[in-house]
Amino acid sequence: MKTGIYKHTKFVLGVLLSVTTITACSNFLDTEQLGVTTQETFYKTDQDATEALYAIYNKWQSNALSFFQFRNLLSDDVIGGGGSRGDNSQGEEIDEFRFGPSNTMLTSCFEQYYEIIYAANILIANVAPDTETKTLAIAEAKALRALAYIDLVSLWGPVPLVTKPLQPSEYAQPNGEISAIWGQIETDLNEAIPALPVKSQLSAAKKGNVSKGTAQAWLGKAYLYQEKYDEAAAMFDNVINSGEYDLEKDFSQITRASTEFGIESLFEISFSDDISTLTEGTSIVAYCGPRSPWFKAGTSGISETAWGWCEPTLDLYNAFVEAGDEIRRKGTIINEDELINVYGGSFRDESGNLPYGSYGCVRMKYGAFVAETQGEAYHTIAGTNYRITRYADVLLMAAEAYNRKSNPDDSKAQGYINLVRDRAQLPHITSTGDELFNDIKKERRLELAFEFVRYQDLIRWGDAEEVLKNAGKQIPRGDGTYYEFSDAGFKERHWLLPFPETEMNVNPNLEQNPGW
Repeated sequence: MKTGIYKHTKFVLGVLLSVTTITACSNFLDTEQLGVTTQETFYKTDQDATEALYAIYNKWQSNALSFFQFRNLLSDDVIGGGGSRGDNSQGEEIDEFRFGPSNTMLTSCFEQYYEIIYAANILIANVAPDTETKTLAIAEAKALRALAYIDLVSLWGPVPLVTKPLQPSEYAQPNGEISAIWGQIETDLNEAIPALPVKSQLSAAKKGNVSKGTAQAWLGKAYLYQEKYDEAAAMFDNVINSGEYDLEKDFSQITRASTEFGIESLFEISFSDDISTLTEGTSIVAYCGPRSPWFKAGTSGISETAWGWCEPTLDLYNAFVEAGDEIRRKGTIINEDELINVYGGSFRDESGNLPYGSYGCVRMKYGAFVAETQGEAYHTIAGTNYRITRYADVLLMAAEAYNRKSNPDDSKAQGYINLVRDRAQLPHITSTGDELFNDIKKERRLELAFEFVRYQDLIRWGDAEEVLKNAGKQIPRGDGTYYEFSDAGFKERHWLLPFPETEMNVNPNLEQNPGW
């Protein structure tokens, strides 16, 4: 929930963009305008650098609802949902792979990444590393810029590579070279890591800031995504051997308020349920909880006044059942029978129908828990932090890197995956080679469901076309029948997302991705 990053953010980008031209007599031109801060007078103090840094963190927090839906709807873990067909039209398009460059959810997320990059570029270009605070701010800005580019290049491919504030004549940037984008990500993180403190050195007010382990994990992820497995394995070991992280004991609490910034957290996007700061909350409870009035919570603690967007799939539920993974299933997703028999709730109307787009499953991970808002009357202001990087994710990425590296070490890979399985009270994995790789893939889905990584995993493994080929072809109406969409499902062009129409209309130098 709240952290110093967001609670005392002073958004300075408006100041940074303001340029005033005044035509008057020379004496008037020589007069300093009172009450105006310019780029030339800002960035001089530690406080200036800190405020510019918080502007970057603040941008990670914006578009919270679109981010949650967009990153999950592309996967096989959720579907569009809502009150009826068209209620969540932009989410339906994404879930069914029937979207195009004009999809507003895709557009807002793409723009958000570049707003983050812009804010980072402003800081890096204008803050001099002449104090410890300023040096640290630059390092954090580089790490946050790198994270934005990891998502951009892995989803959109050859995005414009911008590493400095642009003049108006430079706004129409061409596609970047993918190798150069990855190279910039590596450079930013390698330059940031030496200046960053380890997690235990962060003060309480900065518990949500990027630490050394955060940047090392992101660099390992960048190596992994490029199939630089040897480098990835070594970088993940730096995180694992640091002693700064461990697994939370109770899987059911890993996205709850009780574990925010806890032992397993490497980086979270922080939100607040404080009703006096409306823009600091997230709307996932209001929009992405089970649909009202069909849903009755019983003793589950889940909100009964939500819209039912981003509904869990039956396919995900069955994946847990097939794996015998009861502990993680119960902490991730429950079905209708469990809602009735364990919690005394229900999910059908008087006619016995489920809501549109629902299989009767309820999300418990990132669940719409009323206790983590100011109550049903204020459920649009949730304080649930988005876990962007968890230690379990690092362990599973490390296992993958050791299994795939030039001289595989499957014993070490097994050790890392089995640490994660121990918490779920599951038998140890003993497979090797490609069989172990497939086990790691399954483990990542079960451990990290709803955590924004599934689609990028499927893309980088080359599995998306097979796994998602039937996505959205059948959408439940709720009465036992289905909407049928023969044109739905992943196709060749979806290996890269389309650049938004808004970008293509204003940038003649940007070439659209193939098939769009």
